[in-house]
Amino acid sequence: MDVNDLTTGFGFEIFDSIYNGVVAIDQQGIIKLFNEAAAKIMGVAKEETIGRRVEEVIPNTSLLEILKTGKAENNQKMHLGNCEIISNRGPICKDGKIVGAIGVFQDISDFEALSLELDNVKEINNDLDAIIESVADGIVVGSADGMILRANSAYLQITGIQEKEFVGKNVRELINQGYMNKSVTEMVFRTKSRVNVVDIRSGKELLMTGAPVFNEEKEVTRVVTIVRDISELTELKGKLEQAEDAKNRYLKELEHFRSQNAFKKIITKNNDMQKKLDTAYHVARVDSTVLILGESGVGKELIAQLIHRASHRSEKPFIKINCGAIPANLLESEFFGYEAGSFTGALKEGKKGLFELADGGTLFLDEVGELPLEHQVKVLRAIQEKEILRVGGKKTIKLDIRIIAATNRDLEAMIREKAFREDLYYRLNVVPMTIPPLRQRKEDVIPIALELLARYNTAYGYQKWIHPEVMDCLLNYDWPGNIRELENTIERLVVTSMDDCITKDAMAEIKSIDVHPAPNGLTSLKAFLEKEENRLLEEAYRLMGSTRKAAAVLGISQSSMVKKMKKYGIEIQN
Repeated sequence: MDVNDLTTGFGFEIFDSIYNGVVAIDQQGIIKLFNEAAAKIMGVAKEETIGRRVEEVIPNTSLLEILKTGKAENNQKMHLGNCEIISNRGPICKDGKIVGAIGVFQDISDFEALSLELDNVKEINNDLDAIIESVADGIVVGSADGMILRANSAYLQITGIQEKEFVGKNVRELINQGYMNKSVTEMVFRTKSRVNVVDIRSGKELLMTGAPVFNEEKEVTRVVTIVRDISELTELKGKLEQAEDAKNRYLKELEHFRSQNAFKKIITKNNDMQKKLDTAYHVARVDSTVLILGESGVGKELIAQLIHRASHRSEKPFIKINCGAIPANLLESEFFGYEAGSFTGALKEGKKGLFELADGGTLFLDEVGELPLEHQVKVLRAIQEKEILRVGGKKTIKLDIRIIAATNRDLEAMIREKAFREDLYYRLNVVPMTIPPLRQRKEDVIPIALELLARYNTAYGYQKWIHPEVMDCLLNYDWPGNIRELENTIERLVVTSMDDCITKDAMAEIKSIDVHPAPNGLTSLKAFLEKEENRLLEEAYRLMGSTRKAAAVLGISQSSMVKKMKKYGIEIQN
């Protein structure tokens, strides 16, 4: 066959109709055939190519090399025009001689793009497979018809199921065969939302979270289920709860010991005082109202603080109200607060009262005997109802507070004199506690004095000590101001004494304390009279059986009888 035979007759139309480009040249390299596909790939008109040298139309062509060598070249990639092509080239022979060459090529640009995209998809799939297999949680993928498409190694290990038993089967079939109790895949398809399920499989507690995968039409096409073995987590949770319970128990015990130690910081060797402290510690654990009675300076506020610290309210506020220090016209607004614009000068945002500030904690009503009579009914209502009404307010405010009150006044005498409400007294007097004065616990004077001396030495950087003669003076003094007076006296001695030893010379500056004790066998007139008065009161009360009858025998009023008995710590029987 000659090259010219390719370009004539019916064969020419055949070459023009095929998809591949075809180029044929004769022995001189002249183009004899250039079909439409080749012209399109090269971006030239077919008519302009016939009769031209091939290298003019296709630069760097290998067809001329084929004419010389006579060797065919198949599946050769090359860049032709704007296209990436693959070409098969070979010689045209007639009677054993090379009479021309022919090249058949195809544009593979689209195939190259698809191949590159396919390679990218394969790489992504490989990465995704590696990620899914590296996750410690089980991963299961289900299709819209409930078929299990894949399950990673972690899931198979968690459940103890082999891949051939699970993958490729329908969830209904797996449930019927006992591989699972419930299907998260079905739940997600039904609800079209995320589902969390806890199930027991192979003796393990599993948390399964199913999430839907939507297509562009918002239809669920896949369900991805994450499976996690929470058996260990459940066990750890139980251990954590046990540890938390133990921690809370230890904290309570620690707080118990701290509160006990706090009470132990009150220095006393007096049996009566120790009983009072034991009672205070015992009632601290409940919310009953406590009324602390005693002379000024005996430590009523300290006892109230210790009760609060030993209670379950210790982390909440301890609010002190000195009922005698607030002017009567401000008392209601200070106690209960006020709403915005309640009166001239009021804060525009209003103000919480002291009762409200103590919510959750302890409210200490110090000097409650000084509370004006006209305000006692409002305090009674607040204590009784556990609610307050702000000045200018219309809505009551509920409170959760524990009440501790204290006074050095004789409230029973005040009730008789119509100076204190009886109902308020009984509301406060749930757990009464009378703190004995220092003169009735002389065994505590020296230990307290030494403790105070150490405190002030540390505070001021001194190393002072008290001469035994001064100790005798302190011991023989009656301390009408009780511990507060003793505290002030020790501080004064420490800061005014010129020498490290505090002697009688320093004591001489304190006029109230006698630095010249009576000779052996004698005592001061005041001490003698008080001792006899104490004895006489005890004897009269013992014989007559009531304060009224004893007061009549002694020629004094009943209120004076009661007051004196409390002064000397004589217990009054109900």
